[in-house]
Amino acid sequence: MNHKFLRAALVLLTSGFCCGDGVIPVDLNNALVGGNVTFKTSIKPDHNQTFLAVSWAVNHSSIITSTSSEVIGPGYEGRVILNRATGSLELRNVTEEDSGEYELSITPNGGAQIQGSTKLKVYPKVSTPTMNCPADRLIEDRSSVNLTCDAEGVFTREWVKDGQPVLSGDRFTISEGGRVLTIKPIKREDTGLFMCNISNAVSFETAKCSLTVNYGPDKPTIIQNPETAAEDNKVTLTCTADSFPNATFTWMFNEKKRDGSVYEISELEEEHLGNYKCFARNDVTGLEVSNVHTLKASSAAIDGSVSMMVTSALTLVALTLA
Repeated sequence: MNHKFLRAALVLLTSGFCCGDGVIPVDLNNALVGGNVTFKTSIKPDHNQTFLAVSWAVNHSSIITSTSSEVIGPGYEGRVILNRATGSLELRNVTEEDSGEYELSITPNGGAQIQGSTKLKVYPKVSTPTMNCPADRLIEDRSSVNLTCDAEGVFTREWVKDGQPVLSGDRFTISEGGRVLTIKPIKREDTGLFMCNISNAVSFETAKCSLTVNYGPDKPTIIQNPETAAEDNKVTLTCTADSFPNATFTWMFNEKKRDGSVYEISELEEEHLGNYKCFARNDVTGLEVSNVHTLKASSAAIDGSVSMMVTSALTLVALTLA
């Protein structure tokens, strides 16, 4: 007997599933436990064409056979709906046991038998994972972190940081089949959101942990404004240092202490010239670093003073000669 095989005749549609915070795209041969599946053929209804028999089977076990009456296989009562005009089959409330190869056989009235097949894989919804998130303060280069992600069932696990996959290497180690992510030592750039994504072909769940790394202070930078200091002018020294949390600042000049990131001199005098030392401290990391800035009078100011001295001397000589 000649058989007309339906190429791409069976299309699997799924419905009735919800996956975590959003819908996950599902392959045509995958479905979620509890959902509904429609095996839709490419046959278009034709009032001039009748079928003597339409039958569906899975793994060679009968699901439904329709001739002048319908015979439904055990376990499928109330779960299947057959479209006699197209041969499409709707299967409701699917279980993992519904996975397998589905076969369709149609006997037209006066034509050759039509056959087709497709596969279905039914997955349970993945469980919501749990992940430990460290409660202790994390300090750059001194702390390490173990993030553990646990879930039940069969799934694929992926570690993500700020939307980018985390892979083993350098300071990162993924162990115990992907269950544990170790960061050693931790760095400031590790601040951010870490996610453990659990998924199978039809569902997705995630666990999250936000890490904050305390660091610094780095060596301070001192900026003088204006860059050239003239006598009697206002001069400001500003000390900055990269740090989290923000550093506190202390100035030392001529063994005198002044707090704050800004050291202001309202009118520059000779007594203000010299070395200014800025200390930056982070009370969380316990680190303190410093830098020194030398404040000098500008050459213009010096040249002006010399010019005034020369002018005064010449005036004195002139008056003496007179």
